[in-house]
Amino acid sequence: MLSHAYDRSLGGRDFDEALFKHFATKFKEEYKIDVYQNARACLRLRVACEKLKKTLSANPEAPLNIECLMDEKDVRGFIKREEFEHISAPVLVRVKRPLEKALAEAGLTTENVHFVEVVGSGSRVPAIIKIITDFFGKEPRRTMNASECVARGCALQCAILSPTFKVREFQV
Repeated sequence: MLSHAYDRSLGGRDFDEALFKHFATKFKEEYKIDVYQNARACLRLRVACEKLKKTLSANPEAPLNIECLMDEKDVRGFIKREEFEHISAPVLVRVKRPLEKALAEAGLTTENVHFVEVVGSGSRVPAIIKIITDFFGKEPRRTMNASECVARGCALQCAILSPTFKVREFQV
């Protein structure tokens, strides 16, 4: 391994929080409901926003409907993927930094990278895939799930270290 980089505090919860703040503000204006004043309403809105995020990964637009969110009021919202990406822009900017850092520490350029494999929930977010595609200049592959990725890496490392097996030279 030549290098690694990450943003420990970057994840799906950041996108959930962006949606939560957006709809909390919208519902305060439209329905005169302040979800911050009610813990149960906050939790229900957060759960709905997490489901909405997953829906937006596969669809260009999605509705948000919560019955009796607070004060016996039903709330409805609607968001398009473009709007979601706009309100998530501060989070999306942070995706590129670990890519740049890992390449810099390894002393590589994007031309030295032959394949990009995206594993985990980030592989479903179109905006993240676009950032990775623009950065590396090639479409990332999504052929492995997280468990398979770990198992394959472990098997490869064992083969490299084993005196019994002979593996060809390669770069990771």
